[in-house]
Amino acid sequence: MEFDATFLIAVISFIVFVFIMNKIFYAPILKIMKERQEFTENNFKSARLTEEETKKQTAYRDGELEKSRDEARLKVAQELRQLKQEKAKSISDYKCELFGNVADEKENLKKSALSAKEILSDNIADIAKEISTKLLGDSINPELINKPQIEEEQV
Repeated sequence: MEFDATFLIAVISFIVFVFIMNKIFYAPILKIMKERQEFTENNFKSARLTEEETKKQTAYRDGELEKSRDEARLKVAQELRQLKQEKAKSISDYKCELFGNVADEKENLKKSALSAKEILSDNIADIAKEISTKLLGDSINPELINKPQIEEEQV
């Protein structure tokens, strides 16, 4: 193999060609690739930060939601307890009123029964006289008829 001037010119032209290609073609491409890499890394970091922030906000929201649910459950339970107490009080008041009315009515019935017995015992002599007159034709001496004593009965 011979090394002559054409070989040297070819090597020099190749080196100049590589240098020119590096400055004109490869450098801008490498710059674009570096910018893309940086852009991708920045977007990835931003996405990771956004994801972390989203997780934090989701956890906070879930915590607040659970807290609100617990408060609502507690409030509903308190309202339910209060309504049950009011219902029990209303029923108790109604029962007391009802039993009071029943007691009053019993007392009224006892008084009515006593007054009816008194009226009937007062009229028993007259009724017996009329019956005997109609049946026997004679009248009975009213003094012979004993008036019964009225005893109060328990109803």
